[in-house]
Amino acid sequence: MEGTKERLRRKMLLGLLKLKALSPEQMAEYARRNTLFHRHLYGDKRVSDFNKLPLVTKAMTRYASPYDRLSSELKDKVTWYAETTGSTGSPTPVFYTKQEFNGAYLLSLLSPYNAPLKAMLKANRTCLNGLALEFTIAGASFADMLTKNGGLVMNAGSRSTIGPPVRIADAIVRLKPAIIAGAPLDFLCWMRIIKEDYPNEYDKVVDSLKILFSTAELCSDSRVCQIQKEFGITHINTYACVEGFFTLTCPCGEKHILPAYYVELFDENLKLIGEYGKGRICVTNLLKKSTPFVRYLLDDLVIISPSTCSYGFKKSVIPKGRYELSVKINNELYNVADFEEIIFKYGLFGDYRVLLFDDRIEVELEGYGKIDQLSNLEKEMEKEFGLSAKAKLLPFSTITPYREVRVSKPILKLTDKRASSTQEIPEVL
Repeated sequence: MEGTKERLRRKMLLGLLKLKALSPEQMAEYARRNTLFHRHLYGDKRVSDFNKLPLVTKAMTRYASPYDRLSSELKDKVTWYAETTGSTGSPTPVFYTKQEFNGAYLLSLLSPYNAPLKAMLKANRTCLNGLALEFTIAGASFADMLTKNGGLVMNAGSRSTIGPPVRIADAIVRLKPAIIAGAPLDFLCWMRIIKEDYPNEYDKVVDSLKILFSTAELCSDSRVCQIQKEFGITHINTYACVEGFFTLTCPCGEKHILPAYYVELFDENLKLIGEYGKGRICVTNLLKKSTPFVRYLLDDLVIISPSTCSYGFKKSVIPKGRYELSVKINNELYNVADFEEIIFKYGLFGDYRVLLFDDRIEVELEGYGKIDQLSNLEKEMEKEFGLSAKAKLLPFSTITPYREVRVSKPILKLTDKRASSTQEIPEVL
């Protein structure tokens, strides 16, 4: 049960965020005055109508210098540079001041999970950070958050040539961390290697493990629950991005959008829907000045709704997947999360693939943990999507070799094979 001290601190921090946040118009004007990128985009006139400003797409960054995005006011104060994965072929550059980089830690102070996190770290300070430490900022941000909360952190990286799965599994066995940060599929790979190569240590590793922080890969609520049940842990899945940690995962079961962000939704034709509903998400960071993100089309398909969360958060988001990978069935827009939510109701699987044809859906699933009758999964898919569905169970590692380094980001799990497909497959996975 959360104490009064934690609730007061959250209320104070939320109030501070709102106080420091600029209005969308003020941030747009700041960006126009201080960055070459926005000055070229908006022109010489002062910003007066935010709703008439053009959207910023990832493609716009392809040929621009990263320094065009850097604020002239803060160019001597930035200490970090990062880029998005760039799976569209257009990595987005991001600069950070020390204060901005500290945002992940401040976010953890807002979280209702903060008090139990600190209690767990008092019992066992050891943490293994298996998130990417290359161009993106996620690995560095989570390491900073964990160390500032009292953790002893090993930065193992994300299944790279330096930190291949077998080596990371060995490190987990030797360290027996209380907390692991990593992509969900990477985590399952490490745990399977431990079970096979260190059978006498596996139960001890699981007993020591208390929290999995996952990000960098879409993870539905049903998948989160299956991982929690399999390992007896708390699984905190974060919907975040290099451009800023704009959501907070809550024990209420929702992912909340923080008041430091102004979010808009657009339809398939980029016509404004508003703040709530289902559509393509566009974000404006109301605090980040070193690299302003104004009407930045993050372009995930999401559902945004008001929240009545008892912890005091007012807005929630359900990510569905990247918009360019959406599929339309019976004039309804779906994405990978809609399929994954059904799949993981019926067991814990490793990697998976969904193939959509004109007359059927084929699902390939890697077996991992306890699995229900696949016929029930097929029936629910048929009811939801109006197409016959067939699920096929494969040995774990058939789709993604779990002992090999990861050569691509696992985002392409839903493939539309129909002639009517509008999917745009990313250049780099």
